[in-house]
Amino acid sequence: MTRKHSISQYAGTNVRVTPFLLVALLLTATTQVIATSEQSSMWADARRGADGGVLGALEIPLTNETTDSETLLNYSEMTPVVEVYTATWCFNCVTTEQALDEAIGDSDIMRIHYHRHRSEPEDPFGNNATEHRWESTYGDASTAEAGLSRVAPSTVFDGERMHLGTSSSSSTLTNDYSTSLATGSSWNFIGTAQLSVSVTESGETKFSWNITDLSVDDDDVHWTFTLTPWLLFVEDSASFPDGSNGVEDYLHVLHDAIELDGLEGSMIVESPPAWDGDDVSVVLLIDWSKRGPSVCCSPFLPAPGVVAVLLCFLVASLPSRRER
Repeated sequence: MTRKHSISQYAGTNVRVTPFLLVALLLTATTQVIATSEQSSMWADARRGADGGVLGALEIPLTNETTDSETLLNYSEMTPVVEVYTATWCFNCVTTEQALDEAIGDSDIMRIHYHRHRSEPEDPFGNNATEHRWESTYGDASTAEAGLSRVAPSTVFDGERMHLGTSSSSSTLTNDYSTSLATGSSWNFIGTAQLSVSVTESGETKFSWNITDLSVDDDDVHWTFTLTPWLLFVEDSASFPDGSNGVEDYLHVLHDAIELDGLEGSMIVESPPAWDGDDVSVVLLIDWSKRGPSVCCSPFLPAPGVVAVLLCFLVASLPSRRER
């Protein structure tokens, strides 16, 4: 009897230790979930109903002297992308773009500004192709959040996180943007991407690209990733004093957007002329999308159902007064 009592005592001690350890783990996990939730509430998912983003961009200036040029970059060297939907009459856009300037600072960021085009009485910069790029990529999310497929101002980071309007979710809009910038892409890629420009004997401009070497730096083979390259033509600065929001010199103006067919190829394209000056660049922007099993929670945190089961186990494993 004494021996049985002794074993029961030790067993009871083990039972008491295990629940407290589980409680500590659950509290840690819950704290992490709350922190992640608070951060993600600063923005909306930019691709509603799809899992994807922009993994980066390559750029080549197209000056009057451009003949042959090429850039080949590792993924780690590719420039992160911030896309902005704006208009020359949009006063709120001035506020958001100033906050974006402050958030970016001296960081190397590719900024691409889409200007409203369809049914547009004032803004001269957009076209049907730029509207298509925005609406086909971010239109569903914009509609879900704001009721319209294109809203000025809208700001998208890494093709994943959409900020609408001028209201901040944290202390300031600059802090919202800084947090979104620091979050970065959801997935890490490895490999290289190549963009080249050459002028043919007939004087036409040929653009070539190759992103076949890019892949996901992840061991999970259950996911299937699709890459989609785009050629974007962006002017560094375009003067338009008639813009009613008073900016006058509009920066990072997107003039055209072409979705490319295949991960490797070449095509002859007549690049759009600069609005003024000689400061148009061609940008190879690379979209990614993911297909595979859905995961409701971070792989490092227990799912809500698991938490509930663990709590039930805790209650069941606590010694009752009768056992004492």
